[in-house]
Amino acid sequence: MLKQYLFIGYPNVDQELAVVRLKVPELNPKLARKAVELVQMMRNMDLRKSPSISETLDWAKALVALNAQNLDEKTLENTITVLLKHESDIQKAKRQLNQPAPKRKADDDLTKYLGRN
Repeated sequence: MLKQYLFIGYPNVDQELAVVRLKVPELNPKLARKAVELVQMMRNMDLRKSPSISETLDWAKALVALNAQNLDEKTLENTITVLLKHESDIQKAKRQLNQPAPKRKADDDLTKYLGRN
């Protein structure tokens, strides 16, 4: 028997933000937007498994539980495994975040979400 699968793409930033605001309303709206934008950016990286919508929601809940006020380096370091499940993806994202800004393409600049230039 042949199994068929339906591929549904990821939502855009505004759609995913609406889901986050609906499911995790206690997350600060500005932090919610930054979180969603960072997830969207990670989905454009060459990862074994990109963060799913449910992982975005889990991450938003983790940010609330940690009483995070912003996406600083320490917060991301402590929570990145909620978003990324494979060690190779975690290391790739960390390298991308720690790479000096001039060597990155503008659309791959993850540090703008961490408050660094």
